[in-house]
Amino acid sequence: MSGGFKDSPPFPEAARAFIADSQLRTNLRRATTTIRAKRNRLVAELPDFGQLREAAAAIKDDALGRLDELLEELETNVTAAGGHVHFARDASEANRIVVDLVEHSGAREVLKVKSMTTAEIGLNEALAAAGVDAIETDLAELIVQLGDDLPSHIVVPAIHRNRAEIREIFLEHMADRGLAAPVGLTDAPADLAAAARAHLRERFLRAKVAISGANFAVAGSGSLVVIESEGNGRMCVSLPDTLISVVGIDKVIPSFSDLEVFVQLLARSATGERMNPYTSIWTGVTPGDGPSDVHLVLLDNGRSKALADRVGRQALRCIRCAACLNVCPVYERVGGHAYGSVYPGPIGAVLTPQLDGVATDRVTASLPFASTLCGACYEVCPVRIDIPRLLVHLRARSVEHRQERGPSVEALTMAVAGVVLSSARRLAFTERVGGRVARAVFRKGRIVWLPGPLGRWTAVRDAPLPARRPFRDWWRAEHPMDVTPGPAPGTGSRPYLGPAHVLRALLPGSLRSGTFSGGGSATPRARHRREAEPPGSGRDAVLDAVRRALDTAPPERAPVPRAYRGPGASGIADPLALLTERLSDYRAEVTRVGAGHVADAIADRLVRREGRRVVIPADLPEAWIPGREGLTVLVDTVSFGALELDGFDASVTGCTVAIADTGTIVLDGGPGQGRRALSLLPDHLVVVVLAEQVVAGVPDGIARIAPQTAQTWISGPSATSDIELNRVEGVHGPRRLDVILVERD
Repeated sequence: MSGGFKDSPPFPEAARAFIADSQLRTNLRRATTTIRAKRNRLVAELPDFGQLREAAAAIKDDALGRLDELLEELETNVTAAGGHVHFARDASEANRIVVDLVEHSGAREVLKVKSMTTAEIGLNEALAAAGVDAIETDLAELIVQLGDDLPSHIVVPAIHRNRAEIREIFLEHMADRGLAAPVGLTDAPADLAAAARAHLRERFLRAKVAISGANFAVAGSGSLVVIESEGNGRMCVSLPDTLISVVGIDKVIPSFSDLEVFVQLLARSATGERMNPYTSIWTGVTPGDGPSDVHLVLLDNGRSKALADRVGRQALRCIRCAACLNVCPVYERVGGHAYGSVYPGPIGAVLTPQLDGVATDRVTASLPFASTLCGACYEVCPVRIDIPRLLVHLRARSVEHRQERGPSVEALTMAVAGVVLSSARRLAFTERVGGRVARAVFRKGRIVWLPGPLGRWTAVRDAPLPARRPFRDWWRAEHPMDVTPGPAPGTGSRPYLGPAHVLRALLPGSLRSGTFSGGGSATPRARHRREAEPPGSGRDAVLDAVRRALDTAPPERAPVPRAYRGPGASGIADPLALLTERLSDYRAEVTRVGAGHVADAIADRLVRREGRRVVIPADLPEAWIPGREGLTVLVDTVSFGALELDGFDASVTGCTVAIADTGTIVLDGGPGQGRRALSLLPDHLVVVVLAEQVVAGVPDGIARIAPQTAQTWISGPSATSDIELNRVEGVHGPRRLDVILVERD
């Protein structure tokens, strides 16, 4: 099963066990309640949130409707930028491609950015079988890996753990995979984050190969986008020689400008933040900055099958924000492991069966029923996936698959019910007889047990006895003139359906001949196993599968609604004041100065932070270079490797644009900025922002950025909220961020 947990029981069995874990329920309730409150507060800040949702859904539908064209466009642009593109039909092909690339590099260890897609295909296990150690660098994924555990949430995989449990995992298992945890480690979130930083730091600095996924793949520019908080993603996409990104074909969006929609929705929906601390964007190879060998593996693995389902394909809009998990009453009580899949919660209940095939095993057969259909998931979904509708759709398909194997107790029960309910006389007779029998057997006024399979109902609930006087008898007595006799069986305008007719109507066509042996057709799983593998290369096979899916269920083309606030329409009166406020919310410090005082302001911040050795880009304006006793300022050169840059106390850089609404500063390697590692490795980062570089909203910022540049979007110091959702700064990136805001003269 794609992304399935080995030997997982079906959802009802697993849920029964997990719901009895009171500690798990406490952990989940605390975390999901906190995330929901943060999300609601931040969403309320956007007056156009509804319009952004409409646009996001339409953009994704547009991309899916011409996915074959966009995949080819993406391939062309990545290749033109010096990258290499591979297509993988399934998990085994993707794993084989990645293992071959790692072996070709000669590395026996790889670092990994948090990726649902690589978890889906079981990449870590495939690498281990090839003798390659895959190290998870996201804090929550590290917790899961060290604890030999399974992820239980899309965004915060260790949400089922509390900090006391995490401390024990670090103390017991960190030494098995590198630097041991400090002996006196406490369960304070800051101490746990510091232990993870120390454990992984040396590996980041000497890494040769890293593996990532991507939140988005931009066809129009060939860019990949990774959005994260801790800085581990930046480490992995910036420092190693080789970068391999495994990306589902559903992650493609048409243009760079479309990011103005998704980056406003994702963080707010996922963790209740205006923007994640770090967004990394790269296109192929950037000479002198970052990996020199860049690979993109585009994965199908069932996505083209989902694309062929006109109703089900909307699940491919998913941007993995996990908002649906955070509001789901079922998830909150049983946790992610009960779903038996890498993709838990409501979205997992519709995505996993479509990727693997509906009802191909006990887990996928049960997942569409793992919901109350309350609709909360649809209300919060930033791309408007109608999960309740999809669940009903998949339930119907699951029942159809079940019927292929022969009549079930449920089908027979429904057949009998159909016979009774198709005739008013039979229903009246059943009510009278059933009521008398029930009152004779259950003398205490409640039905407390039923025989056989019906006992599953009474095992968890009682039912009232039927009324002594059926409703129809009461109605006839009260309204004698309204009674219209129904036709007798076999007479009247509607044909009489007897028990045999009803039963035959409920059976699949292959079984209507009168035999229940099931020999008339193969089960869906057997049929799936006998399907021939698509011919040709992985590229041809994936593109052909996408084209067949679109031919099977042609999409309805519609223009993308752009009613949200675009460039120049934010309504923000004082962007500089708002940028200062937002950066302060992230615990960055902002100093506003005139143009003639930049160097002094930088020096003051460096001295206050006890910085001594400072590195700057070669083209930093001379008027910004701090010259003060006790400071050693060196210009970055290619001779500085990761270890040398890590030895500096601080770095100083300019920027391209700063976005007031989200408190985000964008670096793209332009004048006065230097390479990405310069703003990543020293522990203290000072960024100079000119007043004319400050824009009001995200669309304004996007309009100023060259799409194919290597970009780092910074919203405060690196941070994590994975440990009981307490914000802790400085996990892997700089622990301190100072912004020198240069006002107009």
